[in-house]
Amino acid sequence: MASQMFGGWAGSARQPVENARQALGEAGEAARRGYDDASRQARQAYEQVEDVIEPYRQSLEDAIVSNPVKAVGVSLAVGVLLGWLIKRS
Repeated sequence: MASQMFGGWAGSARQPVENARQALGEAGEAARRGYDDASRQARQAYEQVEDVIEPYRQSLEDAIVSNPVKAVGVSLAVGVLLGWLIKRS
C-alpha cells in the first residue's frame, strides 16, 4: 500500500540508507582498529616507564616506611606550598 501511495519512492530510499549503514559500519571498524592500536601502544609505553621508575619508586617507599613522620611533614609542606602558589595566581 505504501509503495502505491508514494509511487516507489520508499523502495528507492532503501538503497541510500543501506549505503549509509555500510559506510558507518566501516567507519566504526576503522575507529575500533585505531583504538586497539593506540591502546596497545599506550600499554607498551606504560610498561617501559614502569621499568625505568621502579628503582626510584622502591627507594621512595623505603624512605616513607623508615621515616613516616618526615614523610607526613614533607607532604604537608608540599601541600601548603602548592596551595599558596595556586592562591597567588
